[in-house]
Amino acid sequence: MLKELFDKNKYVIFAGLSTLSLITSSYSIFSISKSVDQISSELEPITAWANSQNECITKTFRIDGKNTQGMPSKVWSCNGGGN
Repeated sequence: MLKELFDKNKYVIFAGLSTLSLITSSYSIFSISKSVDQISSELEPITAWANSQNECITKTFRIDGKNTQGMPSKVWSCNGGGN
């Protein structure tokens, strides 16, 4: 009896499972998208700071009239180092 019921309704059963699977997948994609958007928003201040640091480092050639060779002194200057 159960086999007959399944044989008569197998297409409906599989269509229902497919629909459920699509709904679940859509919800998962929506949740992931929302999470990525939230993370992106939270990283915005860090991105702005990194951009300002990169700009400062590329424009820094001299500190107090002295030629500062090397990245460490440029980073030091851009982060408020010095007297």
